[in-house]
Amino acid sequence: MLDSVFWGVVAALSLGTADYLARTTSNAVGPFAAFTYVVMLGTLLMAAFMLVTGSELRITKFGLVMSCLHGLCVTAMSVMLYAALVRGPVSLAVPVVAAHPVLIILYEVAFGVSSLSTEQILASGLVIAGVVGTSVFSFHHDAGGGRADRTTHPRKHATLVLSLGACVAYALLVITGQAAASEMGQTSVALVGRAASAAILLAALAGGMFRLPPPSGVIRPLAAQGILDTAGYIGLLAGGSTLFPGMTAVVGSMFGFITILLARIFVREHVGLLQWSSIALSFAGVAWLVQSR
Repeated sequence: MLDSVFWGVVAALSLGTADYLARTTSNAVGPFAAFTYVVMLGTLLMAAFMLVTGSELRITKFGLVMSCLHGLCVTAMSVMLYAALVRGPVSLAVPVVAAHPVLIILYEVAFGVSSLSTEQILASGLVIAGVVGTSVFSFHHDAGGGRADRTTHPRKHATLVLSLGACVAYALLVITGQAAASEMGQTSVALVGRAASAAILLAALAGGMFRLPPPSGVIRPLAAQGILDTAGYIGLLAGGSTLFPGMTAVVGSMFGFITILLARIFVREHVGLLQWSSIALSFAGVAWLVQSR
């Protein structure tokens, strides 16, 4: 079990820190450009990982289609998440995106993949209650003197919409990734999916949908973000091959707490007691939900 926990910790620390860095890099070069740099580096790192470990690259027609859809969903999720983190607050964006396991469970129930157990219903209720509480308290936290701070509501509304979109895209990337992995294996899907993301972004760049400014000033954060993002997914993949893959998933799902803590420590983002309680409730529900699958 220790190896399962270890890889979960690697995933949580890596992905949580990468998402925190995304706030800085996206603010400097834009969400599209930031993820383009990250995913191009990530593609090279995944290819190197497969070469070093001797992993076989398996391709099937259905798996290739689903892997490309997976890459599209990864791109959509990452760009929306990065944009939400730039607008802030991080403590609003992250719990909403982290609620994606609820959508996955609902999908599985709707298409007869699995039935909804009492445990999953209760866990989903915790996640939803935590997300709603986090959103409400983020919009109505006390700004001092007993006065609610409403000056940044337009930005928070944008953050909430982007986070909801990222949450849906996150659920879809898991669903398509699992479908592809059933035929091609997780490492092959990870590499093909990242390559598809890179191709999509480069096509959008060629079409003039966004600019790719030189990463001067944020080269180090971008490099660290790309390495940590890839390390996080490798941690999840490695944990999936242990005796207790569910434990890796549970521990790894705590990446959002890392992002929020870093924002609290380094940018002094205000998080009230009620909002902390809602965040804790949401992530407890996510952990319970992942463990019950």
